[in-house]
Amino acid sequence: MTQDQKTISSIIAIVFTFIILIGSCSHMFKQPYVDPVLKPAFNEWVNQCELRDIKYKRDIVNIDSILYAPLEEGYWGQCFGNKIIINEYAISPIDSFTLKLVLFHELGHCAFKYDHFEWGEDIMNSVLPEEKIIVYQYFWTILEDQYFIRYLTKKERRKLQKRLEKQDCFCILDEDKLQVKESN
Repeated sequence: MTQDQKTISSIIAIVFTFIILIGSCSHMFKQPYVDPVLKPAFNEWVNQCELRDIKYKRDIVNIDSILYAPLEEGYWGQCFGNKIIINEYAISPIDSFTLKLVLFHELGHCAFKYDHFEWGEDIMNSVLPEEKIIVYQYFWTILEDQYFIRYLTKKERRKLQKRLEKQDCFCILDEDKLQVKESN
């Protein structure tokens, strides 16, 4: 084999390795399909992540779609792991604040692995009575700050989970529906 053939073989091997590497990392650049009705709310969530230096793309890699579609009665939205549905029967497409509130909540579950938080008004409350939406709107900046302050990277979440397991903690995980109102 001549020197030129060795050089060409080396270049081909490097290019092939580079193509394989790019292909295996392509999921890192994937954005979910976002229904046009929810695009403004999703873009605001992305902007807030970027403003706070949250590397959200790794957190949403498993979400393939965010839909404005029918859901069972009694729910504003739901996280199904790989998709989020915001209930078109419960929220008007022109109610931009409620769409944003519910989408942030469901992204809290699907992307950030947040559980419900029941102490006071919070984006991650499990129940959102319609008459309280005005309160959420009035205090949005504070609620949004509290929401993002709780963010942990996947690595930090794994470390925390291992610490909790060592302490024999019982934790309720994967609550993933936001209810319209409390059921009697």
